[in-house]
Amino acid sequence: MFSLLRRLRRDERGQALVIGTVAMLVLAVTVMASVSIGHGVYEKIKLQDAADAQAYSLAVKEARAYNFLAYTNRAMIVHYSAMLTFMSYVSHALYLDMTIGKIAKYAKYIPVVSAIFTAVEQVIKAWKKAVEWVARLLIPILSALNVGLWLAQEAMMLGTMKDLLLNSSEGVIRGTDPKARPGSVMSAGPGLGAIMGKYNVNFSNLKNFLHVIDDGPASKDKTFDLTDPTGLGKRSKLLSKDDNKLSKPDMAKYRLLMGNLVNGARREWTAVGKEIPLIGRKWSLNLCVLLVELRVAKVADSQVKSFDEGFEDNRRDQLFASDDIKIQWRSPCPYLFGGREDGWNNILSINFRVAADNQGGFHQTYGRRKTDDHHNWWGLTPFLTSDTSFVDPWHNHFSYPCNLTILSKNMIPKSAGDEVQPFHLEGMRQKGFMAGSSSGKHDDKKEKVTGGFLDITWRLAGGVQDKKAQKFREETGGMMAMAVGRAIYHRPGDWKEEPNFFNPLWTARLAPAKTHWEESALGDLIDGWHTAESEFADALNY
Repeated sequence: MFSLLRRLRRDERGQALVIGTVAMLVLAVTVMASVSIGHGVYEKIKLQDAADAQAYSLAVKEARAYNFLAYTNRAMIVHYSAMLTFMSYVSHALYLDMTIGKIAKYAKYIPVVSAIFTAVEQVIKAWKKAVEWVARLLIPILSALNVGLWLAQEAMMLGTMKDLLLNSSEGVIRGTDPKARPGSVMSAGPGLGAIMGKYNVNFSNLKNFLHVIDDGPASKDKTFDLTDPTGLGKRSKLLSKDDNKLSKPDMAKYRLLMGNLVNGARREWTAVGKEIPLIGRKWSLNLCVLLVELRVAKVADSQVKSFDEGFEDNRRDQLFASDDIKIQWRSPCPYLFGGREDGWNNILSINFRVAADNQGGFHQTYGRRKTDDHHNWWGLTPFLTSDTSFVDPWHNHFSYPCNLTILSKNMIPKSAGDEVQPFHLEGMRQKGFMAGSSSGKHDDKKEKVTGGFLDITWRLAGGVQDKKAQKFREETGGMMAMAVGRAIYHRPGDWKEEPNFFNPLWTARLAPAKTHWEESALGDLIDGWHTAESEFADALNY
């Protein structure tokens, strides 16, 4: 008996089985942990891809909206320039009719040249009628087109607003990650979340898209008027005779800006004319008789003018064109004194002017008398433009619109029927593995490793059982992804430039996640956000 016991005590067979069992247990835990962690990483990548895709998609919509504004604003300028050019033709035709036409009217009775001057007179009168008829026809048409372009701008803004305000459960997000849902942190606003659902609105993105627009909300505003978020009501007053006053800054900025842009886009012939003797809009003739020099100078001008409410019964804006003649003299002739340019004295001024405005327009010949009211023009129509931020522009991104996408995914099964992660180590949390007690509760004073340390069920995602971690799990379901998209005005070589709604160079990009307008929201969601932010700033300063 005793010998048998001694043999069993000294027998080493079976030790590999014990070691193998322990090793297999460790290997099994490692494999399950690796698979579960890999699955979590995969789900996070999908969620982050969905957030990136949504943020970039929204930035693309914003950039396309601003490019549309730029194209339509440029089209309006082209239309105004065309109206101004035709009024220049009318002014020039009036000049030809009242000068060369008058000469031809009497010269046609000279026998030798009768046929020539008769033909000249008829051609000038036919040209005058033709350009006046075209101007009367095209000015109302082009004005109506500009109103249509403005309405198209407003429709584009409202459509983009809808896409930014509503977090659709389909489309880009669902197409990239069917389990993803928009986060609730962006749903703050004047009752929007309560009306439309906690996860269905994106008030902050809407505000930061609109604050770039003149008459839109300021980026610092906590809320804004949802009855007129884009400033449509303010801009529409440009079409009103009573409200459209140059003394009102909201009206003056649109009228003066567009007027200056149109005047800057004029061609030489429209603006000042080209030098063609006698029949051109700009020319001069000099004649020196003895010691007296005579000069007949022809000058031209065409421009959009804006007047205040007190000007001629509020004519407001005018498409103005003029062809004026000045007859001057000076003595002695310039060749005696090296070609000087001073000393001219006026003998006679003859003005040929036309205008189109909301009082029917006018023709003016010779003196100040205005006749032939038949060029009606509504004036400058509304359009959308940008409000650049010059307050700390680098920090405020020159008012570039940012959109923030925060997505979450439910990784915590709430009941037996919910989908769970593979190879959950549920028992390690329930039995308090490696804990000081079997209660499963954490006590910092007694223990540093809790039963949930190896819990891969996402029930402790975000940290231990404190209020912020619990709020994080309730809001996100255990997993969150964030992305920022930005529409920028891009000029090749250097994109850091103030917004411009007259050049179609807006483009989209993913931007750094930290933005000046979402720091508070991120601080509420991410524990330690402000601490990490200050540490990063200190590191940069160091």
